[in-house]
Amino acid sequence: MIETRLKAPSLKLRALSVVVLFAFVAMLMITPPVMAADTGSTTTDEPTIDVSIHYATYDDLDDDGLKNDVYVVLHFSLGYYYYYEVYYWITLELPSGTSYSYRVYMFALSEFVVTHNIFYNYATESGNYTVSVTALLNTPYQASDCAQYTFDPPGGSEGGKPTFGVY
Repeated sequence: MIETRLKAPSLKLRALSVVVLFAFVAMLMITPPVMAADTGSTTTDEPTIDVSIHYATYDDLDDDGLKNDVYVVLHFSLGYYYYYEVYYWITLELPSGTSYSYRVYMFALSEFVVTHNIFYNYATESGNYTVSVTALLNTPYQASDCAQYTFDPPGGSEGGKPTFGVY
């Protein structure tokens, strides 16, 4: 069996280590701490909501042979957060002034959301149709926005019972 002995560090090496350690501690004590200052940035991390009606049109979406269904695509830009709770009210106003409103609840995990809203059997009159949307961001903070879009599907035809769907 071979024995090996560890040698103690020399006196010069120990003295040098102590001097370096004291110099490091002294430098930490006299150096000022890091300071942070407001840069005056105009961006905010608070969530916001921006709703827009990408487009609205009509077509035969329920395969009943009549082009009397209104199709509305909404875009929601929700700001900077992890999750969002949004309510929106979508209203379709017919040329006669009759309007139909629906409230939709949406829970989103994305900053950008697209919804496809279909008003089945609503385009029954000729003239301008107006789609209005009012959106309320409820969580994490409250904010709101609204948008409006007018279009004119030609003619109009009777159909089945008016219904609404979101996809």
